[in-house]
Amino acid sequence: MFKEEALKGEKMAQKFRWILIAVVLVFIIVTYLKGNTREATFSLIPAGIFLFYNMYLGYLIKAGKNVYFLRYFSVTIDIVALSVHIYINSVFFSTIAVSTTASILIYPILIFLSVLRYDRKLIIYSTGLVILFFNLNYYIRLPSIEPELINQVISSDPMGHTYKSGYLLMLGIFFLQIPDIIHRYINRQRNILEKKKASEIKLAIESKEKSLLQANLKKVHYLNSELHDKNQKIEDQNQQLNVLNNTKDRLLSFISHDLKDSFSTMASIIETLKENHTNLSSDDMKEATSILYRHSRNNYQLFNNILEWARSQSGQMSLQKEVLNLSELISQQYDHYKLLLCNKKVRFKSFVPKKQNIFADREMFEIILDNLISNAYKFTPSGGEIEIDAVANKNSCLISVKDTGIGIPPEQLDGLFEIGNSNFSVGTNGEPSSGFGLILCKELIQKNGGDIHVKSKIGEGSVFSITLPNHI
Repeated sequence: MFKEEALKGEKMAQKFRWILIAVVLVFIIVTYLKGNTREATFSLIPAGIFLFYNMYLGYLIKAGKNVYFLRYFSVTIDIVALSVHIYINSVFFSTIAVSTTASILIYPILIFLSVLRYDRKLIIYSTGLVILFFNLNYYIRLPSIEPELINQVISSDPMGHTYKSGYLLMLGIFFLQIPDIIHRYINRQRNILEKKKASEIKLAIESKEKSLLQANLKKVHYLNSELHDKNQKIEDQNQQLNVLNNTKDRLLSFISHDLKDSFSTMASIIETLKENHTNLSSDDMKEATSILYRHSRNNYQLFNNILEWARSQSGQMSLQKEVLNLSELISQQYDHYKLLLCNKKVRFKSFVPKKQNIFADREMFEIILDNLISNAYKFTPSGGEIEIDAVANKNSCLISVKDTGIGIPPEQLDGLFEIGNSNFSVGTNGEPSSGFGLILCKELIQKNGGDIHVKSKIGEGSVFSITLPNHI
């Protein structure tokens, strides 16, 4: 920073020289115009040297060749040129010029130009050189100065000149303190800046630490939230697992109950046929085989429902919904049950419009329809009837399967579609029923975007109502 300021001081000194040269040239021109050609010529010599020196020094500064010794050379040229100029003025114009106030005031300016370079040694050198040439000019010209003229100019005698020299010395000492003052000031400012910088760095570090802490807190909060979500997920999965385990236990319990009773009945009939087939009448044989057929068929349907339910639970039963004609599907199911319905003397009526469509998976809906018709068949006595109707609106179709069967007790209605809550029932002709088909129906209906409801009254029958979409 001092080097930069010293260079600025050098440039300022150069500008001052240009001003000084301009002033000197003006005086030389005035002198020449007054007819003092000889005096003007002598004054032009140091002024010309001073002019060319200042031009050369400007070139060195611009070229970056302002080496340290040039400062001393520049100060020397400045003081010598001024002293020569004062000497010439003393010789040609006024012998007392070496001791006038005007001459004395210019010397401090040259010393001050050294101050601008921030060099204590240079200030000492310029002060000493000023005092030397100031006194050298005076004592060289003193014999030529008339005593009367000395008496007329205040303090121009040797003692007064000594005082003036002391004044220049004190001024140099004063100027010598300026770089120290500036240096101390700059150091104080530097210390303040360093403290401010340290404080700003500390604040920046604290801000960064705070920012990092906030980021870490956010991260911890996020991790805690994520951990909470995972714990909640694990808890939900544990609850689902418990539900599945309970479902499995209930499923195994009531399936084993159904199968045990069914196979026990079948085994008893087979044993009777084996041991007494020779003594049984044809009617007894027909009745026995009819019972075996019903049990085997129901067991097959139960196994088939369990397999389909397992496929649904494991995701192996893919949903492929399409537009289906409801009337055609009902006709196909009627063909499957036609013989059974005739044997039991149960009438089957369909009031479904021939053009009524639904939007569902074909395989799933066939299973649903099969279980609902089978359920109605089992619990409808001989001479009863089963009706299927459909009512459509803009978005859905309500399908009703109504029977005139024995009905469902109110206490069984709430758990009719839940595993383990269904009670083992027997149809009107002794057909076993686990109720698992209704559970499967609800599962598949919900997969197709529908719902199922039941209304029943003991002795009057039941109505199972399905709601399914009727378009894409």
